[in-house]
Amino acid sequence: MFLFAGYIYDPDDPWKGLLRSEILVFGFKHVFTSPSSVDREPKATRSGNAYLHGMKSVTKGSLAYIATQVRFSLSSSSVFSRTDMVTDSENFYQTILDLLEDPDEIEEVADLMTWWSRRVFPNSSSPQKGVSKNSALAKIRERRAALQERATAGTN
Repeated sequence: MFLFAGYIYDPDDPWKGLLRSEILVFGFKHVFTSPSSVDREPKATRSGNAYLHGMKSVTKGSLAYIATQVRFSLSSSSVFSRTDMVTDSENFYQTILDLLEDPDEIEEVADLMTWWSRRVFPNSSSPQKGVSKNSALAKIRERRAALQERATAGTN
């Protein structure tokens, strides 16, 4: 029930409110932005994890991770372990991730991810910064393009 907005599950519409509960939002903000960002007026004196790592939107993996962490925190287990058979956290995480990556659910997931990013990163609607030309990512992309060009030239 903690996964649903208002903690209400609608069996006729399982997507209604799914992964939109306040406890998930609070958990996400606590881990990725800062514990004080859960309050209406943040008081953080240091940058949060999201800022430090250039995170400007919620990812499917980060959402599945937070759902798993919140689920564990609500359980009676005293130690978090991916092999814990009581909470079965690894299976829970994978199930959430499988749903979020299911091509048949693309519209619902896109709407959900937009909702999340607006809730957690309301000021990040601006376009992402370009990749530095000297960065490892730019070099990897450049190499991949060259390999693809050679492969294409070889088939002609």
